[in-house]
Amino acid sequence: MALTPCPGDAAWAVLVRASQYGNVKLRDVAAALVASAAGRPLPADVHRALLRARRPRSARPPRPPREAGGRCG
Repeated sequence: MALTPCPGDAAWAVLVRASQYGNVKLRDVAAALVASAAGRPLPADVHRALLRARRPRSARPPRPPREAGGRCG
């Protein structure tokens, strides 16, 4: 919420998405953000994940369609 002007629920959603995108535990994302407020740089993986998580869904490239048959992999 301190980094971007958004309500708490939207900020939480960004944290959750950053955790998922970066494959980083949510507590580690939160700890990195708190440390950055104290002047430490964000780890590169957390920084990239946060940038990706903040993009609106409409700005993300669409997923390719799945092949016929409905099976993954």
